[in-house]
Amino acid sequence: MNYGEIERQTFRAFLAFSGLVISALFVFFNITSNFYRISNILYNNESGLNISSIEKLYGTSIWLIDDNYFEIFYTDNPSVENITIKKELPSTLVVDVVSSEQIAYILDNRQSPPRTSILHKNMFIKETTDNNELVSIKITNGPVRDGFYEEVITFVMTLKKYSVNLSNVDLEFDGVKILVYHFNSKFDLGDATDLGRKASIIGYYLTESPCDGEVRIVYNEEGSEIRAVANCN
Repeated sequence: MNYGEIERQTFRAFLAFSGLVISALFVFFNITSNFYRISNILYNNESGLNISSIEKLYGTSIWLIDDNYFEIFYTDNPSVENITIKKELPSTLVVDVVSSEQIAYILDNRQSPPRTSILHKNMFIKETTDNNELVSIKITNGPVRDGFYEEVITFVMTLKKYSVNLSNVDLEFDGVKILVYHFNSKFDLGDATDLGRKASIIGYYLTESPCDGEVRIVYNEEGSEIRAVANCN
């Protein structure tokens, strides 16, 4: 029996065990130490936000904070696209809030008085009277089918690729078809589908070939391609 080898193996096992114990004690100390408990929370933007769920983190160990702590914050603030948390040791959280982009101003005339709201990129709709120089949508009749607002978001995001002042673009939906107005130009898009491709045609006309008149967007017989039929003055 090689007692020397047994002693070496025993010593190595002791060192490994001691390392685990020291590591565990280190983690325990950091988690329970008041030195690492959150005492300061900084925000890049908290205007109009419900931050009560984050304020409850005061006194929590900074080592325990992860994304799961902020699920309630998203629920309380549906206009928020994302938040990023930076830990500044020993006890400060820096909260970077990114709001969802405002896409369009909605004027719903199907009720009296009309309801006005803002459509955000993350599909959140907030009632407000502030237009914020956005694309406007007037709804005169309904119903508004599922997917309508997703189509509107695609329309606006596509039109953003062109040099167009979106505050001068007005949409009107009567429950069947959608019309777009830009000064002396009128675009008949037909039904409110495929608005991304239709927006590309509008973007071309507004930036490359202005038309004082009406442009109708139609499909071929197979329904796979679209083209513009212009009647310009």
